[in-house]
Amino acid sequence: MSSDLVALVRRSPDVHAVADGMIAMGEPLELRGGEPEPTLLYDAGGRLLVSIEDAVQVSAQSEIRRLLGAEFADRVGVPVWWVDVRAVADLPDAMRVARAFADSLVRWCGGTVYPDGASDAPARSWRASDHGDDPVGSAPSPGGLPGDAYQGGVIG
Repeated sequence: MSSDLVALVRRSPDVHAVADGMIAMGEPLELRGGEPEPTLLYDAGGRLLVSIEDAVQVSAQSEIRRLLGAEFADRVGVPVWWVDVRAVADLPDAMRVARAFADSLVRWCGGTVYPDGASDAPARSWRASDHGDDPVGSAPSPGGLPGDAYQGGVIG
């Protein structure tokens, strides 16, 4: 049996970029699969830790209400991208990695995580912003670089 999280993000997420960012920041993971198969994260010993389903856009508030409950749905605006993140239940590190992934996805794309409802902060990646004239939106750019100087991808 698995432990499930749902990341509800404001922009179409790049699951591989977030996972690559976690790996680049020192998380000992191996990334496999993806489009159209689930993205899989394995530990250094080759054990499956986390399965990440492809993002699905949800435009109806009633769907979020039906699936996650009225109290949570009232805090989530639509449209959002729904990303299922499943941690293997019998490995202690799996839930930590799943939570770190979901939180990173929300940090860079904006949104929230179910069931806890992590902060619904604005997207921190200029690539996720709808503001063409403001490449970094309201968030500071990584490493303190001016928005027009930053050319990198997601940092996890």
